[in-house]
Amino acid sequence: MNRRLTTAALLGLLALVFAAPASASSSLQVGIDDDGLMQRTPGTTAPTAALWKQNGVDQARLTLVWTRIAPNATSTKKPAGFNPRDPNSPGYVWGDVDRAVAALEANEIDVSILIAAPNPYWASLVPSRRSKTYKPDPKALGDFIFAIATRYKGRIESYLPMNEPNLWQYITPQYSCTSKSAKSCTLSGAAIYRELYRSAYTNVKAADPAASVWIGALAPHGRPGVSPTASSPGPSAFFKAMACVKTNYAVDRTSPGCKSYKPLLADGISHHPHTVLLSPTQRDPGDAITTANMSTLTGLFDRLQSAGRVLNGTASGAAQKSKRLDVFIDEYGVQTNPPDKLQGLSPTKQDEYYQQVAYMMWKNPRVKLLAFYLWQDEPYTQAKSWAWQSGMYYADGRIKPSGKSFPHPFWVDLPKGSKSATVWGQVRASDGVAAKAGASTLEDVTVQIRSGNSASFKTLKTVSPNADGYFSVKATVSGKRSFRFLYGSPAISSEIRTVAPRRK
Repeated sequence: MNRRLTTAALLGLLALVFAAPASASSSLQVGIDDDGLMQRTPGTTAPTAALWKQNGVDQARLTLVWTRIAPNATSTKKPAGFNPRDPNSPGYVWGDVDRAVAALEANEIDVSILIAAPNPYWASLVPSRRSKTYKPDPKALGDFIFAIATRYKGRIESYLPMNEPNLWQYITPQYSCTSKSAKSCTLSGAAIYRELYRSAYTNVKAADPAASVWIGALAPHGRPGVSPTASSPGPSAFFKAMACVKTNYAVDRTSPGCKSYKPLLADGISHHPHTVLLSPTQRDPGDAITTANMSTLTGLFDRLQSAGRVLNGTASGAAQKSKRLDVFIDEYGVQTNPPDKLQGLSPTKQDEYYQQVAYMMWKNPRVKLLAFYLWQDEPYTQAKSWAWQSGMYYADGRIKPSGKSFPHPFWVDLPKGSKSATVWGQVRASDGVAAKAGASTLEDVTVQIRSGNSASFKTLKTVSPNADGYFSVKATVSGKRSFRFLYGSPAISSEIRTVAPRRK
């Protein structure tokens, strides 16, 4: 694991006048996903990795698109002599991945690898359909991920076998129906993913036993309907079908593959809890899991674990059912308008939400990673309306407010009906901040407060962030108050947060 200080230093708790909540994830990792910069754009890989290090990024995810690396993507047959389990077999193209892994490694940034469709035609169970999403072959995926784990053994922190497998854009069919009635339909996409994941887990562990394998990486929402070609289940329905349990968690022995179901092993749960146009605290209706209801995800898996349907691969014996799985948010983004007029919020609102969600996930003891998607917007045109504009920089390189606050997120949490506020922040940036000699903390930060409409701030507390730059203090708020924190030399200031008591 990449950390600013030694492993021993991470064991230290926050040295604060008011300690952080006992449940807080004080060592929450911060990640970035941007394959456009890391793999697709010549000349940007090394500078981007160096910039991420300066901004305190702990982890980066690389998306390995199957058809970009494996040969003969539009053929129903593998090339003669091609061995998909051998990373050195002629036909594999690793150049972009090699450069990205090396650059991240040189900057002490952990690497996760996500496998994504489209798959080669020959990697389908029915290659004659000439489809890049139809029933991917578990053996073919296992061979591919075995080659990846063999090539990068000891250099990859974690693997995510498939991207958003609950979406029809990545796996088809999501539903299999025997009639026009919805009651006749089964979640075949979940059954397909179950065997893909099982094969991937086995093959990663065979090639690189120390690497973690995370289950999930699901999209946060489903798309209503039962059309096998254009509908997608929500995460709760998908995970239950994957584990062969019914809606009420009763064992399902009749759905495809469930008669001989064996428990799935997982080293963690990955998820993409995008909130789109909602705030991080606003629940989405229906079967959706976003940052507003992460407890739905952990509660679901806790029940699956207790029932022995999913087991913790990092434990042994009875602990496989009782040692709860951690959550790794490998993708979270809020798009901005400009340029996205359909699903974009203002850059100021994105900035606010990015800092708020960092506090929320830090406060959740089950969440161990928060990775933002993207660093820089993808180019936006009408022809590319599907592109994402969730970066902290515009496509032309101009910085957004979220890019300015990224080195030092700051939030003040004052619940309704309370006068006790939690003042929270993190120093991510390395510039101007150094570790104290022989200590487990970084240089002190100064938390300041301003009363009412006063023009001047006064020092509230001087506190020591922990080894990951986090700090948290309590403050009594009896009226309108503004807060900020200062760090570094010369002093760098966070954003200002203003709060006031609210009635329940």
